[in-house]
Formats: sequence, C-alpha cells, structure tokens
Amino acid sequence: MVGLGILRKSDLFEGLSDDELVAIARLSHEETFLAGASIFSENEAARNLYIVTEGRVVILINIGRGRQTVVDTVCQNGSFGWSAMVPPFLMTGTARAVEKTQVVAIPGDGLRGLCKQSCGTCYTIMEKVAAMASARLRESRLQLISLIAQ
Repeated sequence: MVGLGILRKSDLFEGLSDDELVAIARLSHEETFLAGASIFSENEAARNLYIVTEGRVVILINIGRGRQTVVDTVCQNGSFGWSAMVPPFLMTGTARAVEKTQVVAIPGDGLRGLCKQSCGTCYTIMEKVAAMASARLRESRLQLISLIAQ
C-alpha cells in the first residue's frame, strides 16, 4: 500500500478525507522508470493514473511524419494519465521519463469503482481530472499554433 502522505501531496486528491485516501492507497503501487523510458504510448489502452513522486515526465503528442512535440512536463506531486478515467480509455499522448522517475500508479478501473461507491469522492477526483485535461488541451493548442507559425 502506498503511503497516505504521497497521496495527500498530489494535486489530484486535494480535498479528500483520510478514509478516501486509504481506499485509493490500497489500489496503488509504486513504479520506477529510468531516464528515457516510455511509461505509455499514445493510443494504447489507458490502464493507470499516475502521480510523480520523484523525477520528471514529459507528455508528447504525435504531430505527423513520425514527429512528436512536448505538450506538458509533470514534476513532483503532479499527475498524468487522466485517460484512465475517461472513455474511451485510450491514452491521448505518450509519457516519457526525463530522468529516473518514481511514480504511484493507480489502476483506472479500481479508481472508477471507488467513484461508483461515492458521488462526493467521484466529484472531487473528476473535477481535478477535468482540469488536467483542460490544461493539456490548452498546451496542445499553443504547441500547434507555434508549429503552424514556423
């Protein structure tokens, strides 16, 4: 089980009670990725939501002709992998560790199951997921505008 302190520091779970965090911690496990390692790829099944506990992760999107561009960088206590919570449960970008990175991985199906048990928990989590997706969309638009302007 992942420590509650890690979950408390995450932007994703701000405002949840200790009981809610314990339920999430029971689902979670830690993973480590070396610099340059792919955590997931665009268009693959979205299995986990992630919290960075150490290191940095970049989120890239495919822009055609085998090229990718960075649309976000996620640092300590930040989260990524929101697609594990939103149908059709496919990753909308590629996540790559910039340096040796430790993450907490939370299975999306388990977290969605907790959401079905508590509307309040679900609302808090999904509000943060929506904010994460919105920020990513904003960053993607800026990247595309800068590419078109070149």
